[in-house]
Amino acid sequence: MTMTNASDEAARWYARRHAAAPTTAEQAAFEAWRNGSAANAEAWAATEATHDALGGLAALPEMTALRSAARRPAAPRFASWRIAASVAALVAGAAGTYSLISHRAPTTTAPAVAAVAHYRTAIGEQRIVALADGTRMTLNTDSQIDVPAWQSERRIRLLRGEGYFEVAKDKSHPFVVETGAGDVVAVGTAFAVRKAGRGFSVALAEGKVRVTIPAIAEPALLTPGERLAYDGVAVKRETSGAGEATTWLAGNLTFRDTVLGDAIAEMNRYSPRKIVLDDPAAAHRKLTGVFRTGDVATFVAAVTAYGMARIEREDAAEIRLKGA
Repeated sequence: MTMTNASDEAARWYARRHAAAPTTAEQAAFEAWRNGSAANAEAWAATEATHDALGGLAALPEMTALRSAARRPAAPRFASWRIAASVAALVAGAAGTYSLISHRAPTTTAPAVAAVAHYRTAIGEQRIVALADGTRMTLNTDSQIDVPAWQSERRIRLLRGEGYFEVAKDKSHPFVVETGAGDVVAVGTAFAVRKAGRGFSVALAEGKVRVTIPAIAEPALLTPGERLAYDGVAVKRETSGAGEATTWLAGNLTFRDTVLGDAIAEMNRYSPRKIVLDDPAAAHRKLTGVFRTGDVATFVAAVTAYGMARIEREDAAEIRLKGA
């Protein structure tokens, strides 16, 4: 278990144990968890050590609500992430675990975020995070997002990979995703942003977003279903590309007349076992189909069945293809 996961678990245990006296079974389960690994023991010690420093937080309405939530039957994954992230902020924020502190903010500022919260995923992993304002953020494979201190705007920094944002409505505090090549601004909407090379892409599911690119004079206003891609030089807009661009949320990748080289690159994003194609001519053949993320074996089977390429050799690390 990673320290991040151990810290999440420590936050949950803290909330449960301070909601009411643990039962004998709960105490046994807690001790089994704490003694199960050095990471668990260290995370629990850090959580307890910061409790005194953050003693005043115990009386906050948010902490009271979280303690109550922790005693309820198991919630869906989204709710679990929200409880874990918030408890970790309220209880272990001083130690740097989820530096996200939710409290009543002045009406002139966005929901308060202390310091910077860092979120990342490994290859093949997806992660759901609930932000302080109620926005739901889904990180795709191999992604990294920072949430800096919020002031008049709710800013997110997409450093690598891709995120899908279901933004809580707050017209007075725009929600902004920074990519380094341009910004995506929303008030209350759902959209995906992917950072790629020198540019980025935006796929809008609902609402409206404004895309500003310093190198392009006029901002672009997207409507639902649209997809915009910027490669660092030019902008390309598709009126119906958003749906296919976000099928990864359901664990699928959709290709429609996609050159094989690009399809392979997309499949490789989700799997540590890579597909390598050593044939430029085969790489330009077109592929249409829907595949599960991370399932490189089925993808290769389809490609070979279509006669687009053949397996030259394979091992645990890669599958090497040649033109058929």
